[in-house]
Amino acid sequence: MEKFAQQNPPQIICVTVGINLKMNETQVKYRDWELYSDKETTEQTYQEFEHSGAESCGCDYCKNFIAQRETVFPDEIKELFRELGVDYRKEIDVSEFARLENGLHYYNGWFQFKGDFKGKDCTIPLQAGGHTTDLTKITDRFNLGFRHDNSLTPFKDKDGLVQIEFDYHLPWVLENEPE
Repeated sequence: MEKFAQQNPPQIICVTVGINLKMNETQVKYRDWELYSDKETTEQTYQEFEHSGAESCGCDYCKNFIAQRETVFPDEIKELFRELGVDYRKEIDVSEFARLENGLHYYNGWFQFKGDFKGKDCTIPLQAGGHTTDLTKITDRFNLGFRHDNSLTPFKDKDGLVQIEFDYHLPWVLENEPE
């Protein structure tokens, strides 16, 4: 079934609608989600900030991510981001959490867009406070989810933001791998 899903990715349906006089929204259907993006505001925000989270940090883990960014995001995710107004080359944050037993490195990061969504919220509240996430498998090494949050946001208006959470298992491609 996974092979079939990879060969025939979910269709992304995009419709531009005027919800009210303040904002034109782009509605995007992706898998089991309905996403509503103020694409113009989202695109403008991504154009206004110069460096991604990884580029702003510059540590070796982030440099490893940057070196492979073009291959991290499947084509269907790049298309989804384009429809939402998100620049996949400008993640808001990315972190490396662990070297896995198989030698790959576990990365997690996020983007945001101005809008809303219907469908599974990936947030799982923890009893002691805080949260974790339950992301949806897109490929063998890429997972994705949506939730409402405005952490470290570059958006001027922090209300009505959707955070796109992702994780990925990356090989180390730089010359010296940290221990």
